[in-house]
Amino acid sequence: MSGTENNTIRRPPIGGTSMMFWNRTVEQAVVEAARLGYDAIEVWAEHLWRDDEDPQRIKRALAQADLPCTVHCPIMDINVTSPNRGIREESLRQTLESVDLCDALGAELLVVHPGALFSLKDTNRFWDLQFQALEAIIRHAEKRGVWIAFEHMETHAKLEVVKCADDIKRALEPFTYDKLGVTYDTTHLVTTQANLDFIAAMDNIIHVHLSDAVVEPGGKVRVHLPLGEGVLDIEAILRALLPTYRGILSLETYIPAADDTTPVLQEREKVERFLDRVLAGSR
Repeated sequence: MSGTENNTIRRPPIGGTSMMFWNRTVEQAVVEAARLGYDAIEVWAEHLWRDDEDPQRIKRALAQADLPCTVHCPIMDINVTSPNRGIREESLRQTLESVDLCDALGAELLVVHPGALFSLKDTNRFWDLQFQALEAIIRHAEKRGVWIAFEHMETHAKLEVVKCADDIKRALEPFTYDKLGVTYDTTHLVTTQANLDFIAAMDNIIHVHLSDAVVEPGGKVRVHLPLGEGVLDIEAILRALLPTYRGILSLETYIPAADDTTPVLQEREKVERFLDRVLAGSR
């Protein structure tokens, strides 16, 4: 799952997220993702836990659909660096449980979020608490053989700390786990240039979340938009990324829950067209 094997551009698998099918069960999401031509699916832990679904049943559905999966750690009301010890400990417990979920589903990779601040005055302990949380997560992942893909957060979010390449490096530098890397999220960086700078600065991107973003005239930032509804030059980003990337392109666009899955299909088709152009230009 290395991000730096060579400079030959390969067509990456296109993944969807179970959250694109939030009004369905995860089992139904697996079936739908396969029917719509996706190559993989990212199972959000809260989605599976919401309906108390049996991981073994999901694993069978994945096998029947011939669909590999990754897992996204829980994020709803979760903060592994909370100054409230009870919240912090429960957040870590659920994150460790999502490592076990990877093992149960046969998923090789877990997307992990950093913690966040409670207030802008709450910066003193953040990095110590983040180290402690990540140390515990990695220790548990080692037992399961699970890759940890640590994700950077939105650059415009004031209470987030891990936002840029330097922040990611600071968080990961103390650890030597050979299955530790980065989840790169296009929308969190908001602009095309910030995305290109991030790609150039990182040599351990092992997972990608793909969606669009825009800064509106009043300064409001909108993220996780369908591709083409924001300002990101997705083709330029893929041209910079793909020569050294060997993972999944996981679409993380916000699509309102509905019975009509046409928008989910359309997102995959957009990525296919971007890839066609990038690959044609590399020959």
